[in-house]
Amino acid sequence: MKAVIMAGGKGTRLRPLTLNTPKPMVPLLNRPCMAYIIDLLKRHDIHQIAVTLQYLPDSVRDHFGDGSEYGVQLVYFEEDSPLGTAGSVKNAEGFLDETFIVVSGDALTDFNLRKAIEYHRSKQALATMVLTQVDSPLEYGVVMTESDGRVSRFLEKPSWSEVFSDTVNTGIYVLEPSIFNWIPEGSPYDFSLDLFPALLQKQERLYGYTASGYWSDVGNLIQYRQAQFDMLDQKVSVNLAATEVMPGIYLESDVKLPSRIHLNGPAYIASGCKLHSASSIGPYTVLGEGNTVHSSTKLERTIMWNGNYVGEHCELQDSLLMNRIIVGSGAQLDEGCVIGSGCTIGSKASIRSNVRLWPNKTVPTNTTVHDSLIWNNEASKPLFTSRGIVGIPNVDIHPDRAGKLGAAYGYTLPNEATVIVANCSHAYSSLLKDSFVSGLRSVGVHVIDIGICADEVTRHAVRSRSAYGAIHIKVQLDHQHVPQAVLSWMDSHGWPIAKSAERKIENAYFQEDYVRCHAEAVGSWRQDAYAVDQYLAALAKELDFSDSSTSSLAYVLQLSPSVDIDLVQRFSAAVGGRRLIIYDHAFDAESLAALIQQTQSDVGIYVGDDLELQMVTRSGSIISDDGLMHLIAYALERTGVPAVLGVPASFSIGIEEEKIGRTLRFVRTKESLRSVMEATAGVPFCPLSHRLYAIGLLLQLFAEESSVVENLLHNLPESYTAKEIVQCGWHEKGILMRKVMEWVRSDGQHVELLDGIRITGDDGTVLIMPDADEPLFQIFAHANSSMDAERLAHDYASRLFQSHQTLRK
Repeated sequence: MKAVIMAGGKGTRLRPLTLNTPKPMVPLLNRPCMAYIIDLLKRHDIHQIAVTLQYLPDSVRDHFGDGSEYGVQLVYFEEDSPLGTAGSVKNAEGFLDETFIVVSGDALTDFNLRKAIEYHRSKQALATMVLTQVDSPLEYGVVMTESDGRVSRFLEKPSWSEVFSDTVNTGIYVLEPSIFNWIPEGSPYDFSLDLFPALLQKQERLYGYTASGYWSDVGNLIQYRQAQFDMLDQKVSVNLAATEVMPGIYLESDVKLPSRIHLNGPAYIASGCKLHSASSIGPYTVLGEGNTVHSSTKLERTIMWNGNYVGEHCELQDSLLMNRIIVGSGAQLDEGCVIGSGCTIGSKASIRSNVRLWPNKTVPTNTTVHDSLIWNNEASKPLFTSRGIVGIPNVDIHPDRAGKLGAAYGYTLPNEATVIVANCSHAYSSLLKDSFVSGLRSVGVHVIDIGICADEVTRHAVRSRSAYGAIHIKVQLDHQHVPQAVLSWMDSHGWPIAKSAERKIENAYFQEDYVRCHAEAVGSWRQDAYAVDQYLAALAKELDFSDSSTSSLAYVLQLSPSVDIDLVQRFSAAVGGRRLIIYDHAFDAESLAALIQQTQSDVGIYVGDDLELQMVTRSGSIISDDGLMHLIAYALERTGVPAVLGVPASFSIGIEEEKIGRTLRFVRTKESLRSVMEATAGVPFCPLSHRLYAIGLLLQLFAEESSVVENLLHNLPESYTAKEIVQCGWHEKGILMRKVMEWVRSDGQHVELLDGIRITGDDGTVLIMPDADEPLFQIFAHANSSMDAERLAHDYASRLFQSHQTLRK
């Protein structure tokens, strides 16, 4: 049996550890990560190993040589340019003339590979993915298999609404040599993004084997620490190059402990370390070779590589030091610090929590280094929410952070790209915008500032000005009346940016991986005061207000304070009719219905935050989201223009992927606004992202029909929706989704996995969706009556709640 170790990864999320070290060479308890993979292969009688290299290849080759010191034979295959995971293995095709196993050189695992190979052979598979179950599947490829183990669905790095299991791809594969027929020569090709989707499409023999045991991809700094703590706790079966001299205390040779040392394990101390009397080595401390720790210095949950010097009376808590660092006496390093190789920390200097120093930096004596970037907390949760980046103004989101976000975003764009910026009327949003613009310009991005305007205006402006993207910044109150700053990104279409673009921004931001341009090359800035006028003109071109201007139509508009009041007033003036505009904090159907009756209006419309749109009839009834969508569709159908409307998965639209009339049809999409906008075609504006366009269509319809709204609603398809919420922990979402899939299979129900899990039965449909931004599930039930919808929602919520309680026991 032969194997391939993929050792070409850069490990960008581990920076600064991987700035000058390839990820497979990053040490775990004083041995390169890849050494444990070689041990694992040898343990399963695999001695002939190909090693694929790309990033800093000499570092790997020089350390491991021909493999003889490790009792194996290593053959190296180097890429001149990145070829992707599958492309790199294709390089070793001549070496791999029999069934072989592929393993990442930058993971830590004790899986029984022999069982995986036996499983592969028993299934006569072309390819077998080794799988495991994890708490948070977002950073991995989620895999679903049939009862016989055949892979039926695979999704790389899903959002929460796309997670259908907690079972993920580990990057370990058992493959037949004929797999190379599927991989192109000399061009980038990836196992997860290219090969496996192709095998699924062609219904080839792709299987998944769920392994038991320990696995960590050591993908970020949190996982890097935790993997070593797990090794000390013996949660993973690996060979350590040290002796356990007392419970939890591992010492390599040539380590002498002074009599007065305070030692509290588990801890690992490598050869050549010199620990002075009265020093304190606390739990989960890992010391590489040749470290010196002076008296009265305290280390706890601290990892140090090689050759570091720590003076007297220092305190290091949960810190990470690379090589050849000098820490002066009396210095203090707080939780989450990462100090690059060759740095000097002066006496009595203080490095605050979560500060990262790149290599060869000097911190003067008595200096305190602050950094507001709290990557340790944020690495476990994506920077972006479904609405963009959200936080409390001047606490989570402040000018310094906005500037860094601007630079990180700009660094992901092409040279000399142009970006639209805009903000709401709140004074703090203007301050954030100025800082964000400074960050953009500092990396050479050109800026067009369209001033104070609504999201919809920004979406139109980025398209009409052919900009590469846009950012809209606003401050609004959440449902608990707490101020929130919301930074929303848009691409060149005016759509919310794709997940791949979000990840690029996150990586650049967290790693501070952006380079400022020369002073002569800073981006330009110009102001554009015509975006609102042009947007209103574009709306007027697409909407016919002649009937509403002359009809007796009367309506009430209720606006959230964060809504652009001037824009709405100008738009309603163009619509005509008798109108009343009021301002309030939240939607209140009763008060709006009372105003409709007092003013003898036909309808009331609430325009809220984050594209919220509510409509109330004269009788006080709230028109459902489904009802609004059908009314909009009816209005568009009357225009006779062929169109497609994207509708989120949680809607019950009655007719799926069929024509509503002669020229219009609905297409069910994922819940995200981007998915809805992508699917919408044939109309100048997507009604779910351009509220004024939707309002204009509805008012135009009411005026043309000369009929009360209730009469129009009677002619629409009936749909009843009920919703319930089940709370859970963030880490429990994946396993609960897997439990739901197990119910569905056992019940033999029809399932759709477009977004969340949609279950269709004789009495209606249920959508079970993990929330993208909160630790909870939303359950939407659609049925032919309100009673049936409520019963369905309650039944599935109860079932999910019981599974959650069982999980907690």
